[in-house]
Amino acid sequence: MQNYVRWAPSLGELAGTHQEAWGTESYDWRRHRNEPTCFLGMYDLRDYLALWRHKGRKWILWCGSDLLNLWHNFLFNDGKLQWLSRNVRFWSVHRKIISIINLAENWTENETEASVLRKLGIKVSGICPSFLGNIKNYSISYKHSFNPKVYVSCSGDKAEMYGFDIVERIAPKTPQIFFHLFGSNIWQSRQKNIICRGWIPKDQMNEEIKNMQCGLRLNEFDGFSEVCAKSILWGQYPIGKVKHPYIPSFNTEEELVALLNELSKKTKPNSEARDWYVKNLNCYPWVHAKI
Repeated sequence: MQNYVRWAPSLGELAGTHQEAWGTESYDWRRHRNEPTCFLGMYDLRDYLALWRHKGRKWILWCGSDLLNLWHNFLFNDGKLQWLSRNVRFWSVHRKIISIINLAENWTENETEASVLRKLGIKVSGICPSFLGNIKNYSISYKHSFNPKVYVSCSGDKAEMYGFDIVERIAPKTPQIFFHLFGSNIWQSRQKNIICRGWIPKDQMNEEIKNMQCGLRLNEFDGFSEVCAKSILWGQYPIGKVKHPYIPSFNTEEELVALLNELSKKTKPNSEARDWYVKNLNCYPWVHAKI
């Protein structure tokens, strides 16, 4: 049986497509309302209405910030309607949405996300990291360096959400490390070991970062980011704020500095971690074939 994916309108560009990575097809409500479907991302009312209208088997893969929207009762994502989410109490609507969500099988990418669902009264069916890029295109490229290069990427100009301010504070404490900041064309730094790259095309960024030593993910709440996925698959040593298997996490900036200072000692590729993720990425019930 063919499975389908409904891609949330608010979800941005990822490393690849669900068709390529999962063997699924794009969802059309008129034709596929009774077919097994994964709802990828649940950001606002449009997504919940689509879930409610669907009559077949349904899975949800939560992406991170969509869960924060649900936690904060944020329903309207369009600029003209945001005031409704801020100024109207939607308790009855929110309870209804929770009941609709519980009709689906809910999957997250880490325990942090799963714990939020449980607090909302939503049953968690499984936890599994995802990556929509072609894993075969991400072979080990790790090279040891006594002056490690670390990269951080943000979406749009939400630099502080992605921890650029943290990098500014810790850079003087790790002068041997060079931090490359991608995504924001506004952020500037006076630190000698911070390089602000701004926004560049994805393929160009991949060519630059694949020979670095660490992908750094500083978001307080997150799914399994492509920064971590790519870093692992290239045999690097990613560090993240949110806990994932084989990826060191931290609670304080002092702990982060200590982890970063260990990078220069990593002389060999991170093969054990890579092998685990190659085996465990995308192990979802709606996936037809992993690549």
